[in-house]
Amino acid sequence: MKSAAMTRRRTHRTAALLASAALAAMAVVVLWTGSAHGEELSDIPAAFVDVGVGAGPMGMGGAVVASLDGADAIFWNPAGLALTEGGREYSVSYCNQLGLVPYSAGSGIHRLGPYTLGVGLLYSGDDVLSETTLLLGAATELHVLPWAPEVGAAVGASARTRWASFGNNDSTDGQVTGSAMGLGLDVGAVVPLTRTTTLGLSLRDVFNVLNWDSSASGSYGENVPASLVAGLAMSPHDRLTIEVDVDKSLHLDVDDVVRAGASLELFDVATLRGGYRTALQEGASDEYSIGAGASFPAGVAVMTLDLAYLFSDLDNTLRFTLSAAM
Repeated sequence: MKSAAMTRRRTHRTAALLASAALAAMAVVVLWTGSAHGEELSDIPAAFVDVGVGAGPMGMGGAVVASLDGADAIFWNPAGLALTEGGREYSVSYCNQLGLVPYSAGSGIHRLGPYTLGVGLLYSGDDVLSETTLLLGAATELHVLPWAPEVGAAVGASARTRWASFGNNDSTDGQVTGSAMGLGLDVGAVVPLTRTTTLGLSLRDVFNVLNWDSSASGSYGENVPASLVAGLAMSPHDRLTIEVDVDKSLHLDVDDVVRAGASLELFDVATLRGGYRTALQEGASDEYSIGAGASFPAGVAVMTLDLAYLFSDLDNTLRFTLSAAM
C-alpha cells in the first residue's frame, strides 16, 4: 500500500512537472512570437490561406478552439485531439471557396495509450495553383489541475508540411511555373476553468518557413502569417455550447478576427449550429453561418453528416463533412 501511494505521488509530481513545462514553453513561445513578429509585415498573407476546415466548425463561425474534439481538431487546435471519445475517428470535408477554388480535406485519429495521434491532409486549387498541406499531430491529457483533477488539461502539437505548384495549365508562351515546399508548427492547450467553462489556446504556424522556386524569380523564402487564437467555451446546459474566439494576428498587415458560435444537440442524433465572424478592421465585411448535423449507426461505427452554409459579401459557400467514429 505504501509503495503504491509513493508511486502515485511520483506519477503526480511527474505529470505536474510536465504540465508546468508545457505551460512555460507556451508562455515563452507567446512572448517570443509577439516580440519577433508583432511589428513585422507578413511575407505572403494570401498563400495557404486558412478558409476553415469542416462543416461542423464552420457552422459555428469557426469559434471552436476551446470546444472542438474529433479528427478535425488537428486543423484548429491539436490539443482537442486528446478530448475525443472513442479510439478512432475519420473525417472527409469539401467546399468550393468563392465558386472558384475547390478545397478537399481528410483527417483521422487513433488513441494509443495516454496519447491521441492525428493526421490531416488538405488540398486546394487546380493546375493554375495547387496547395497541399499534411499535418501530423499528437495530444494528451494531464490530470494535474487542482480545481478539476477529474477532467484534466489537454496539450498537443502538430507539424505541417506544405507543397505548392503553379503554372501547370495550358497557356501562351512565357508561362511562369514553379513550386514551393515548407514546414510549420502548431501548439495548443485546452484548460477547464469551471465545470461549464473551458479556455482554449492555439498558436498556429508559430514556427514556419516556405521556400519558393519560380521560373521568373528564382528561389526565395517566405513565411506564412502566424496567429494566436484564444477561445472561451461555455456550456450552460449539457446539450448547449456557446463559444467566443479571438484570432490575434502576429503581423501588422493581417487583420485580427473575432468569431462567435453556438451548438445545440437534439436527442443525441442531430445538432443545430449558428455562427458569426468579423475582422477588427474598419469597413470589413461580416460573415454569418448556419449548420446542422445528423448521426446514425452503421455497423461498428457512428456516421455523422454535417452541413454548413456561410453568408458572405464575396460569395455564399456550402460545406460538407462526413465522419465515422469507432
